[in-house]
Amino acid sequence: MNLAFPRLLALSVALLLAVLPATASADRARVEALGAVDLLIEDSSDLFTNPALLGRYSDRVWISLGVTGNGGSFGFDPMGGAAIRVTDGFDLGVALNRNPTSYDFGNALWPVATVYLPDGPGGAFALPGAPAEGTAPLRFPVDVFFGFGRAQAAVRGGLNIYYAGGEVRLQDTDISETSEDVVDLTRQSHLVNVTFGLAARDTDFVRPEVWLRVGNLSSRAAREQVVGRTALQEGERIDRWSLALSADVRGGGGVRVHIGDPLDPRGVVLSPAVQYDGAIGWYSYNDDNLSGDAERTTWAPSAHHLRGGLGVAVRLNELRIVGTASVVAEELRVRQTQARAGYQIRDSKVELSLPELSLGAEYRVRPALLLRAGLRSAVVGGRAVHTTTLFEEAGTELVQVNQDRVTTPKAAAIGVEAHGGVALQVRRMTLDVTAGGAFLGQAGAAYFGRMDLSFAFR
Repeated sequence: MNLAFPRLLALSVALLLAVLPATASADRARVEALGAVDLLIEDSSDLFTNPALLGRYSDRVWISLGVTGNGGSFGFDPMGGAAIRVTDGFDLGVALNRNPTSYDFGNALWPVATVYLPDGPGGAFALPGAPAEGTAPLRFPVDVFFGFGRAQAAVRGGLNIYYAGGEVRLQDTDISETSEDVVDLTRQSHLVNVTFGLAARDTDFVRPEVWLRVGNLSSRAAREQVVGRTALQEGERIDRWSLALSADVRGGGGVRVHIGDPLDPRGVVLSPAVQYDGAIGWYSYNDDNLSGDAERTTWAPSAHHLRGGLGVAVRLNELRIVGTASVVAEELRVRQTQARAGYQIRDSKVELSLPELSLGAEYRVRPALLLRAGLRSAVVGGRAVHTTTLFEEAGTELVQVNQDRVTTPKAAAIGVEAHGGVALQVRRMTLDVTAGGAFLGQAGAAYFGRMDLSFAFR
């Protein structure tokens, strides 16, 4: 029997299912039910971090439904996809509707984006002294995966390309007897990211991985008003301005090593890992008719995100215990420069999670039934630094005149999340359901849940 047709059919079905409103994430329910950190345990959702793992999880279709809420407000986070083995050395995968902030994808990138675009693309700009104009949301996110390497190759490679974008154009035309007045408003948002990874053979005792990624987010709103336009005349442009997150460039990568026999029913697997991301952005406001301080100001935020830690998985036949410990450091800096007025403002914020701990267990009650539970906690503290630097021009150089700095410590806070879940595994079908919430360190009740359904074809 030719296996190419069923695999292509599986991919087609996955794409159809993934665009339906009632579908969602890619097998993340297990990680959430254990309260664990994706970076520090072995799970199928790791392929979003390192695409070289695509070959390990090929020939399957997944659909999933995520539910999040705070108080009486609830929302859905749908996603789905498929991966197939095309040849012995090549795998292909597609995922639709992945949230740009999930799976640590928003590290560094999102803090830079939300400095002057608080709600992200789809929200309104909040540049000081500029109009509060809205932006286009990121629609139709798509991941395309390529896996390279034979099943028993010592090293496998993988490539992931992610894109989401949106455009909104509004035109208001006022027609008189002799001419027309036109107002054009254009909004655009684009997010693209490329990740390349390498991973060792699945069955090796020591299985190192490495990945690198680079991406860019941009969002722009522009308005133009023309009056007196006729068939013979272009009219007079009386108003034109634009607001933009011109670029939010993120680069990063990580290293992870799994140490232990992956097939031993009674054994221990250690998973040390470290991941870093850095991003820098540029905001701008241009107005043809005005020349205020906002237009002469440049805004340049930058962010850093670093996580390092250790995951431990203990297998005792039908029981698996998973624990993780990690340290997270985040820094956000914002530089505002008003060249003509001669000053520069620099704000920085540092947050540390020391440490972030999780402990979970997974027990196979019946051959087809697994129960999961987990706790996750973190102690978060940090500081905020506000610096105002005054300078003046001396020829072609800027000379510092004065500097004021105010440092405000952030009191340490403890956050705890509780999780629970169940999995049903019947032949090649797996159903994972999880529910949990933050019950300490957060104002108001928070709830989240996820249901993942996947089908394996080998």
